[in-house]
Amino acid sequence: MLIDEQTIKDLEFDVIRSRLAEQCKSEKAKINASRIKPFSSLENVRKEFDVLHEIQTIYKDEEISFPHSSSGDIDHALKVLRVENGVLTLEELIRVFKLCLGTDTLVKFAKKNKGKYPKIWESCEHINRVQDIIKLVRSVLNKHLEIDDKASSELDAIRKQLKSVKIEIDKNFNRVLRQYKKEDILDATEETFLDNRRLLVVVSAHKRKVQGKVHGVSGKGNFSYVEPGVNLNLNKQFDKLIIEEANEIFKILREITLLLRLEKSNLKAFERLLIRFDLFNAKIQFSDSYKGSIPKMNNELNMYWEEAFHPILLLKNREIDESTVAQNFHLQKNQRFLVISGPNAGGKSITLKTVGLLQLMFQSGLPVPVKAISEFCWFDTVLSDIGDNQSIENQLSTYSYRLSRMKLFLDEINERSLVLMDEFGSGSDPELGGALAEVFYEELYERNCFAVINTHYTNIKILTSKKKEAVNAFMLFDTKKLKPLYRLSIGQPGSSFTFEVARLNGISDDLIKRAQNKVSDLKINLDNLSLSLQKEKSKFNKANKLQNKATQESRKLIEQYDNKLKDLYEKSNQQHRHFEQQSKFLKVGKRIFDLIKRHRLDETNKELNEAVKKFVAIEKKRALQVKQAPVLDGKLKAPKIQKPVVKEILPKDFEEEEKVKSVQPMNVKVGLRVRIPGYTKTGVIQSIRGSHVEVLVGNFIVTIKIADLSEVEG
Repeated sequence: MLIDEQTIKDLEFDVIRSRLAEQCKSEKAKINASRIKPFSSLENVRKEFDVLHEIQTIYKDEEISFPHSSSGDIDHALKVLRVENGVLTLEELIRVFKLCLGTDTLVKFAKKNKGKYPKIWESCEHINRVQDIIKLVRSVLNKHLEIDDKASSELDAIRKQLKSVKIEIDKNFNRVLRQYKKEDILDATEETFLDNRRLLVVVSAHKRKVQGKVHGVSGKGNFSYVEPGVNLNLNKQFDKLIIEEANEIFKILREITLLLRLEKSNLKAFERLLIRFDLFNAKIQFSDSYKGSIPKMNNELNMYWEEAFHPILLLKNREIDESTVAQNFHLQKNQRFLVISGPNAGGKSITLKTVGLLQLMFQSGLPVPVKAISEFCWFDTVLSDIGDNQSIENQLSTYSYRLSRMKLFLDEINERSLVLMDEFGSGSDPELGGALAEVFYEELYERNCFAVINTHYTNIKILTSKKKEAVNAFMLFDTKKLKPLYRLSIGQPGSSFTFEVARLNGISDDLIKRAQNKVSDLKINLDNLSLSLQKEKSKFNKANKLQNKATQESRKLIEQYDNKLKDLYEKSNQQHRHFEQQSKFLKVGKRIFDLIKRHRLDETNKELNEAVKKFVAIEKKRALQVKQAPVLDGKLKAPKIQKPVVKEILPKDFEEEEKVKSVQPMNVKVGLRVRIPGYTKTGVIQSIRGSHVEVLVGNFIVTIKIADLSEVEG
């Protein structure tokens, strides 16, 4: 694919590289980040984002920790391994060891979690022999990362001798130190070190009293540094053993280097793996600063971007507590040319740069500051012509430079190319430059490429309106406050607001009027028409925004009232069930009361118990056969609340009682013989009190409703 350095510079992708490098831990990863470039295919971008997404998921999971291992710098170690007789230093061996440990930790994590995070495992599964190399290095290093005593039998013997000699030296030194201290011939510091040898600090006036070798004196000559004579031979022996130890360590390092030379390719693979995951972490950390997302991807040349921000502008504005306006871009095969017009300093250039920069970031595997629902496609070529690029060195004017870029575009572009041109057609005579720009436009359009173009040229706007797969757009401008809104509106060309912006910047009305008189009426009318359309569209957008807000509020109110209605229906059902239950309790209580009164009149306890049992049986069956009240569904239609329906099955003893209740009302009068439900004996009405009567049954007076009585025939 083709993305030249000029395009990277135009779109400030080098700033993105620099910011990304700051998030890397290892120097190698920083270097790679500063050179990051787009991948070679959409499939490679997809693979990059797949791994990135899994790592992001792990970062959000508090129950799992992702291993972070810096690769360190093993460049010199690898160079040594490439030289036939080269020998690694201990420091280089330690760096190789740490690289292996970091790789092993990452690979173990990936293997353990490969079911949940398969893409991470796919990135690590090619790693071989890491544990074998760790085991090899551990055979010569101890836990303090020093050459271990057991690395060879010779080294073990040498170090045992060193330890023994050192003990003897310290024993002798401590003895003479105590002796000369008593004699008060030592300085307060008593001793010092020179080449790892302990020396006495003797007052120079008494140095002849000390047997030994003088190694030097203090600056003013007041003190002499004396090696006790008793240790002279022991120190020589110790120095000799130190040399023997160094030689043996070199021998061990040479042997381990020979073995590691066979693992050179594996060590390179380890380093590449850790650098790659260092970059993954840097991408996540950097993208968090501008709230980047991993967008959807398609191979159909469809750009659908929602709320796209320019990341550099976003970060800069955040530092000064300024807001940043997001843009929406929708380009596809049947709408692949976007021509943006509008006032200077209205946001045309930054909008164009946003398109180019975000496309480069996406194709380089970086999360982009858009909504996650956005879709990105793949371009084989991304080329730009932005800003004033005069070249003194090459003696190129702005216009010459633009012509050279245009030639490059025509030579390189195809249907999978994205072209970005700022101030299209500028740099020459407006009329002639506009004509040439129109021809270039036609050529680009015929190549079926995608393009985002900024222009003030009216002929380019008109040409765009005639092209089926091109669309005009403009940067919104507040015509009342005469200030840009930095928002892109697609669908029509915009006015340059030349005279309005001039007036805003203090140019007198007289000068503006004189300038207007020099412009043709057609040009003025066209600009006024464009301005009028912008105003109308602005009004429409404002009204539409208010309408959408009102619609949302209405929907919210409807939802609230629906919920309240649902609650009312539920409360109504609850009250209905409560009233039914209370009614039933009253009815049951009345019947029990009647049974008790009947018992008092003429029944035995046994008969009462039997009657109560039968009554309870009836009520139990009623309770089991009651149909539940209707349950309110989610459609919020008021249900018809029905009373519980009881299918009663009565014992024979109670059939007569139910029949009595069904008797038609009679002509009530005193002396009339009547039957009371639940009683075997008849009674005689003694008095009438409204809807109740007093009835004599045996020796007892019973008060009862007239409706509950039945006349005894005959």
